[in-house]
Amino acid sequence: MNALDRAFAFLSDRSAAPFMVGHVLDFPAESFTLDALRARVAERVPALETLNVAAVPGARSWTRTAPPRAGLHVGAERVDGRLAEATDAALLRPLPSPPAPRWDLRLLTSRTEQVQRVCFRIEHAVTDGVGAAHLLAALLADEPCVGPYPYRPPVRRRRGSSLAWSTKWPLGKLPVQETVPAGSDATRSGRVALAYADVPEAELRAVASRWGVAVNDVYLAAVAGALAALQRRLTGRAGDLTVVMPMSVRPRGAALAPGNAALPAIVRLPCTVADPGRRLEDLAGQTLAHKESGLRESGWRTLLRVPPRLLCRTTERAGFRLATSHINLNDTYRVLDAPLLGGGVFALNSPGMLGYFSLLRTTETARVTVVHDRSLASAADLPRLWVQALTELALP
Repeated sequence: MNALDRAFAFLSDRSAAPFMVGHVLDFPAESFTLDALRARVAERVPALETLNVAAVPGARSWTRTAPPRAGLHVGAERVDGRLAEATDAALLRPLPSPPAPRWDLRLLTSRTEQVQRVCFRIEHAVTDGVGAAHLLAALLADEPCVGPYPYRPPVRRRRGSSLAWSTKWPLGKLPVQETVPAGSDATRSGRVALAYADVPEAELRAVASRWGVAVNDVYLAAVAGALAALQRRLTGRAGDLTVVMPMSVRPRGAALAPGNAALPAIVRLPCTVADPGRRLEDLAGQTLAHKESGLRESGWRTLLRVPPRLLCRTTERAGFRLATSHINLNDTYRVLDAPLLGGGVFALNSPGMLGYFSLLRTTETARVTVVHDRSLASAADLPRLWVQALTELALP
């Protein structure tokens, strides 16, 4: 266990609910049965160490749990009403209690919406979003999946002070106006909801190619555009927002290893900039400056030296209200011969968090998901506003 794993274990222990990360995957309706899904899990779970260990607060190494049982960890229900409401309820269910490992799968089948949804959740102290993507593919996919690429350190060693990252990480609470969209309440209600929108992966890559930037820059620019539009609609004005974005440092050969391997980075979303192209240029510049600074390499080394209890307290008081992430599966896999239609990331129970944007890409579909506390006003509209902002960037 590294310092971040141990800090998250303390954070989970101090919270009313476990500190979790998860994925939501969609397949065509009636693709597979609960019995078939349980059989697949029972066959593969013994070989996946991460699904057989726990992060015990105060421990320095992983604790072996009781063997996972498909009957306990994999459940299902048929949805008569809206799939979105059933998903919200599934994401708030208690995780299995020790001595069982703290993860679960929930299969939701909606005949009305013609979708079968798999909700996977796991305690964050055991893995991160990229690790969860690899785990879920290894647990369910019919054939080996490429998955997110491993982190590749730069060939030329960049100069980055070991203290540079820590000086950029806020040790006190950030001002509300820098972290909470105008028109929204800064206090969490504890009621969580999920909303999403899909676009063709080719469309997203075409916009990035047109501007000569990375897909991640386009994604962030559209997030800024969506939040700007929401703020203007609610209050007639928009303010720049500071968000946190995890950057993976998971190396080659560690795709399925337990533990967290992601460094939080600070991103300023230029919501006050009206022109979509200028917003994109601003964020592409931030990304380039970050890459050239060497902060990812030096910051990760620094973070691993921070005492876990101090890291836990720093996380609790950092005051971030919004987060964003981007995971590319680099593949489109099948589960029990059913094609994956799209997916998103679930992670919204860190202290004070109001909204979590995620982009999950397959070779065919890019899905932007917003998991939000209901105190974040009109947040269910953010995926649609993100698509509108992307369309603006695609215009000649």
